[in-house]
Amino acid sequence: MNISFIIPVLNSEKFIRQCLQGVLSEASEGDEVIVVDNGSTDDTVKIIRSFDRVQLLIYPDITVSALRNRGASSSSNSLLAFIDADVILCENWRKQVAKIFTDKHIHASGSRYDLPEDACWIERAWYAQKKIEKCKAKYINSGNLIVRAGVYETLGGFDEKLASDEDCDFGKRLNKKGYLMMEVPDIRTVHLGNPKSLKAFYRKELWHATSVLASKSFEIFNRPTIMSILFGITLLVSFTCLAASLLVSVSFIWGVLSVLLIPIITAMYRAYQFNMYRYVPELTLLWAIFYSARIKNILKYPF
Repeated sequence: MNISFIIPVLNSEKFIRQCLQGVLSEASEGDEVIVVDNGSTDDTVKIIRSFDRVQLLIYPDITVSALRNRGASSSSNSLLAFIDADVILCENWRKQVAKIFTDKHIHASGSRYDLPEDACWIERAWYAQKKIEKCKAKYINSGNLIVRAGVYETLGGFDEKLASDEDCDFGKRLNKKGYLMMEVPDIRTVHLGNPKSLKAFYRKELWHATSVLASKSFEIFNRPTIMSILFGITLLVSFTCLAASLLVSVSFIWGVLSVLLIPIITAMYRAYQFNMYRYVPELTLLWAIFYSARIKNILKYPF
């Protein structure tokens, strides 16, 4: 079976050469490599044009979902592989994809990213939360997502109104239709573009949260939203306790504990889930930032 690789880009000169070298090293005869540029102003397009086997499409000022859809519209193969410009395919990537899709009951696959060798503490704590065995998935990140073309067309592709989290929305719709999505850790890639500072991490989660709430598949009673709302409630409690601490010193302690309660619970659950207990302190901080970004956007949601 042949694969169409679809890569959306915007000012990606830092990573696109490595990305395309990795894709082409795994691509077989009959595969397509389609890069869809969003109007880059750096050397991204120049680098892309230096690769003979790569088809370049240019669609300025549209969402990443729309870029993926434009690439899919220009493809002709039975499998669509959505790869991000800052993602590197690991050796035997294609072999593992071909292996999993011999099962006609599997409609989509891929895996969460591996970490780069120079990963910082944020990456090691947050992005190392990865299954080690093949399992059914609710969604797979769209930087390493492979879908049967017929299934993709039936679902209508990605929601072009979403600026981010199109993969989560796509996964929900795919599962709702009864299609099977399998996460396969052996379909390995390395993600080079993870945030490496708390400020960058907050901005990324704030950006993701905006599209999560805008998605047609958004459910107010899902776990992340419920925990975000509980976090917001604990913030109110903590402010009350901290204000009262001017009169009663013990209230200060309760104020601090109130802020950390939901992040600690989540960090402990994740540590248990992925056997990552040594990262509980780091995860507590990162989940506090995650929930802060979510609650900021929930307050804007038109209930």
